[in-house]
Amino acid sequence: MIMTKSKLLFPLVFILSIFLFSCEKEEDSEPEPDPVEVNTTSIIPSSTLGRPNNYLGCIEITSRITNIQVWDHGTVDGDIVSIIANGVTIIDEETLEGPGSPISVDYDFGNNGFNYLTLYAHNLGSISPNTCTVSINGVDFVLEANLDANGSIDVIVTGYGVDCSDAGSGGGGGGTGGGNGKGDVKFWTDQDYGCGPITVNLNGVGSTTITGYYFAGNPNCTIDGVGGNFNDLTPGAYNYTASCQGYNWSGSVTISEDTCSRLQLTL
Repeated sequence: MIMTKSKLLFPLVFILSIFLFSCEKEEDSEPEPDPVEVNTTSIIPSSTLGRPNNYLGCIEITSRITNIQVWDHGTVDGDIVSIIANGVTIIDEETLEGPGSPISVDYDFGNNGFNYLTLYAHNLGSISPNTCTVSINGVDFVLEANLDANGSIDVIVTGYGVDCSDAGSGGGGGGTGGGNGKGDVKFWTDQDYGCGPITVNLNGVGSTTITGYYFAGNPNCTIDGVGGNFNDLTPGAYNYTASCQGYNWSGSVTISEDTCSRLQLTL
């Protein structure tokens, strides 16, 4: 029996169609990759080991696998500290020495985006408060704590669409001039002046207290228990005074609608 060319082609086309269809099904059935989880806001808890966490700033790291070194900042005075990273105690009740004898530990910051580091003070040493220099992969910064409050910073693993401009919550709350026709202002310092808490009075509004400082530069306007915040103010010019033991400031600040102003108190 002789098969014509058209009869011979039909089964070949049919087999080829089945093959292509099965390949398409296999391609379509491949599972979607899991989305990458990213912490886009601060995860610093409001308290650690029974003490509130004061927000002290933010740093960015390019490698999550880090070497962390800690030593006494300034005079070695017997400070005893613990360091907590993402809820894990990585340095446990150690006495700080000078920069020549740092405590060293390797740690993997496992979160994409926001992580955190907290200093817990077991004593005040002979010079209050308890302060330490922390170096992460060679980048140095200062943490401060006392027996009433811890010091915390955001540690951001970069490359996931977030950076320190997104930081500043420190487990706190809002207050950023959020579209209600009002405005906010935050008073802050970039160092410890050694004069205790700074009381800030805003004429016709009331008072607030600066209890810490921001070593990493101009802070976010969120309420974090460190800077002195005034929120939901009617736009306009306000006179202020500020004082602590041995220091005084005064001046005026202009509040704009739906905006947070930041005013640094300097010596």
